Amino acid sequence: MSIIYRFHLWLRTTLVVLTCAFAPAALALDPAIALDGYRHERWGELEGAPRYVDALARSQDGWLWVGSRYAGLLRFDGLRFLPFDTADGSRLQNNNISALRPGPGGELWIGHGSGGLSVLRKGRYRHLLTPEQSGSVFAISLGADGAPWIAGWRGLFRVEGDRVVRIGPELGYDAVRAEYVLADGAGRVWATDGAALYLREAGAQRFHRLRAVRGDAMLLEARDGSVWLVLGKQFERVAPPSPRSVPFQPGSANTYQSLFDRDGNVWSGNCPVGICVLRPADWQRGGRFTPVGAAERLDQSWQMTSLSVLALMEDGDGSIWVGTPSGLERLRDHAVHMVPQLLDRGISHPARHPDGGIVAVRVQRLDGTAGLVRLENGRVSDLPDSIATHVLDRAPDGTLVLGGRYGIERHGRAGVERIALPPAVSAAADSIRPRRLTAGNDEIWLWTGRMGAWHYRNGAWTRPPVKEDQPQEVAFDAAGRSYLGLRGNRLRIVDGETVREYGARDGLDVGKFSLIVPGTPLVVSGEDGMQVLAGNRFRSLAVSVPDGIGAASGIVTDAAGVRWINAERGIYRVTLDDWTRSMNDPDVRLRGRLFDAADGYLGGGVSRLLSRTAAMASDGTLWFAGERGLAWIDPRKTAPNPATPAVEVLAVSSGARHYGARMGLTLEQGTENVQIDYTAPSLRMPQKVSFRYRLAGSRDWEEAGTRRSAFFQRLRPGTHSFEVMAINESGVAGPVTTLAFYIPPRWFQTWWFLAACLLAFVLMAAWAYRLRTRRLAERIEGELMARMRERESIARSLHDTFLQGVQGMLLRMHSVLTGLPANSPVRTGLERVLENAEQVLEEGRDEVQGLRQGFANVDAFWQGLLRDVELILPGGSQRLALAAAPGSVDRLPVRLRRDVHAIVREALVNALRHTPGPVRLSADAGQRDVTLTVGDEGSGGCAMDKPGHFGLQGMRERALQIGARLRIDSGPAGTRITLAIPVGPGQADQASRPVPPCPPSTRTASSTTGTIASTHRKAASGTVDR
Repeated sequence: MSIIYRFHLWLRTTLVVLTCAFAPAALALDPAIALDGYRHERWGELEGAPRYVDALARSQDGWLWVGSRYAGLLRFDGLRFLPFDTADGSRLQNNNISALRPGPGGELWIGHGSGGLSVLRKGRYRHLLTPEQSGSVFAISLGADGAPWIAGWRGLFRVEGDRVVRIGPELGYDAVRAEYVLADGAGRVWATDGAALYLREAGAQRFHRLRAVRGDAMLLEARDGSVWLVLGKQFERVAPPSPRSVPFQPGSANTYQSLFDRDGNVWSGNCPVGICVLRPADWQRGGRFTPVGAAERLDQSWQMTSLSVLALMEDGDGSIWVGTPSGLERLRDHAVHMVPQLLDRGISHPARHPDGGIVAVRVQRLDGTAGLVRLENGRVSDLPDSIATHVLDRAPDGTLVLGGRYGIERHGRAGVERIALPPAVSAAADSIRPRRLTAGNDEIWLWTGRMGAWHYRNGAWTRPPVKEDQPQEVAFDAAGRSYLGLRGNRLRIVDGETVREYGARDGLDVGKFSLIVPGTPLVVSGEDGMQVLAGNRFRSLAVSVPDGIGAASGIVTDAAGVRWINAERGIYRVTLDDWTRSMNDPDVRLRGRLFDAADGYLGGGVSRLLSRTAAMASDGTLWFAGERGLAWIDPRKTAPNPATPAVEVLAVSSGARHYGARMGLTLEQGTENVQIDYTAPSLRMPQKVSFRYRLAGSRDWEEAGTRRSAFFQRLRPGTHSFEVMAINESGVAGPVTTLAFYIPPRWFQTWWFLAACLLAFVLMAAWAYRLRTRRLAERIEGELMARMRERESIARSLHDTFLQGVQGMLLRMHSVLTGLPANSPVRTGLERVLENAEQVLEEGRDEVQGLRQGFANVDAFWQGLLRDVELILPGGSQRLALAAAPGSVDRLPVRLRRDVHAIVREALVNALRHTPGPVRLSADAGQRDVTLTVGDEGSGGCAMDKPGHFGLQGMRERALQIGARLRIDSGPAGTRITLAIPVGPGQADQASRPVPPCPPSTRTASSTTGTIASTHRKAASGTVDR
């Protein structure tokens, strides 16, 4: 068991213990309520209960433990019976459970009918006595020091630490077996073997024999400290009441089917069948009594799962649990009590009677006859009714006003005042009956059926002239102001001569009015909800209950300032703090506790939009008219449940695979959908415990309502932390329970696989990019080569046809000119024409040369270099040494060859001009670039960088334009000019490196531009193409 799990277990147990310690005392079962008025719940085999429930116990963590001779040990959370699996896989010695007893620290002592004693401690079984050592275990009792005493077939035993001691003759117990043992609150230990009664006094070490008894003896302790010997069904007191109060120990079972509850009621099973109960007044008069023949009993087959009782237990909430051969039963008090004599009798309009008690109207729904009933001191009586009362109301001054078919009566301290009905209503008294009535101190509103509403004031009846002014609901306050709820969401407040009306423009939106409660604040309710007047505007009052509470028909405030709202879904209890919190902050929902059928309020509040269905009697009891009758609540006995429900995770499952609920749980690889089952043991009101959960890291909680399973889909691999908490029926939230589980990833969900996929994607993208750019470059290269071939073809055609023809014509004209006299005006003119023609021819040659400078053919690249060198420096090509690697220039893109040709030509010409020795030109192709190097034995490269020379600057600009790298290394051994042209995919992003400055030199060089100009003049003279 992990440290985290132990901490959570300790935290839950501590919270439950502290809650129980500081919780207000709860009554077991109100002695004023008859047995058949209690809530009786039954769980049989169809509800999952085991057969033969022989032992019951409630542990400190809230679980009800159920022991069966056939099913073994089960847990009950109030709704479901669940098997218990230990943390270490330990098992019971056998499934025959005969005795259970909760111990301190969450322990559970287990006795077996087939023999053996075990203790469940921290989720593990520990076996202390084997079946051979103990025989059948009949009873377990805890002493004042917390040490268990065990009565078994093979003797009386006491657990001392980690060992079990058998009590024998040396300690005064000379019997061979023990059939029952009781350690009372005074420190005494009582035991019997079926033949004699033994006692060990407080502080003594030895037992002594008191008296002889017959078989089937049992010992019980009452709340007053008295000890009773039970022989069959005869109770005999063997020890008087203790001067000190005996602490109540809830959750301990008495396997002999009898017990004293905390309020002094005696419960006994099998008397002779079923259950019977004796009230304190029935048995406290003497030292002997028997429950057989008790008036209050459940002894009919339809009342219980079985008329044979095996175990009885009282829990900390005051409920009585009954184990039978057919299942489990519980008896508990209702929070809301229906008046059984008035159930389904058409009760409405409860009000406080001036002389005490509550008066209400009873209307027969079949024939419409009506009458008055009065409830006082638990008795229901009919009142004289001379006017056939159908409606009533209590005026602000306490006067009771009755409205019937034959008149209206006002009952006050001065007597009874009779008021006649409106003449039109009185004339139709046999066919029209009053529907509602609202009474003020000196005026009355009366609603009839088809005749509408009537207003009585100053001794006269009036009727609103128009239908829109007939109120749907009216209320009066103590100051005499009247509040009229009108059609169309209008509220009119009349204060003497002052009239103020609110409407939809003021936020009023309740639909048809059902209730108006004057006060601060003013509360109105209707079929569309409840609103309060805040300042000069109405705002909605939303409750915290899911789906709301429906239309309210009555509100009453008790002596503690708690508001009780009678609505369609039940009675809604709102404390003063919660009411104030919602009034101060409109965004805060009205928090409260809903009392419905689970609390005994059958049918809920009236849904016919009747008003004033709540009243408070003079003794503080609250009365409500519901759909099925009249109900009452004692607000002093309905304190909120302070217990903090602790959630326990039961199991984790995914598909058909089920796991435990231990910390550090590891699921199967690839698990995506997970179901987590949980519960919160809350026996008081389990059906109203709600849950919320989330995975750690999520901001919002998932509201699960009463559902006890969480579902998650598409979970990713990794560690997840499940958080869940419970909220009881009073809105008290428990601690957060956490369960961590781990989902291992599949091989394709691991980080290294994802990293490999990412790396492969990057490599594929890079390869695709390179392939794409290569294909694009090849396509562009192909287009350029085709364009260059076309240009070369055009250049050849122009050279071979047009230029050659023009050249021939110029030669013929030159021959003609030589035959003309030197001073001939014609010759002078023709010479000018011939000079212009030669200039045009030279320009044509330049254009043809431009068409051929793409060098689509590699041979043309080298031939062009040699030709240009020879043209610029006649004889210079003889000092040029060429060393080109095969295919090196072939890798140069065609679009770059022209610029590369110009840079290399510039470097060669300047090197040949400034170096008397040989010049080397080499070409080499690497993986990413093509390198051309010009080397000499002088400083030709640096001569280009002298002021007034632009050769190096032009080479730099061209290199930068095509993305090439130009480097010049000059030294005593000579100058080396290197041009590296990128030929990879990223060649366009390369830039020329800065060329280092040259060392000072006195050598001079002429401008390349001048050299090329002279060459052009030579070409124009016809010496190039001949």
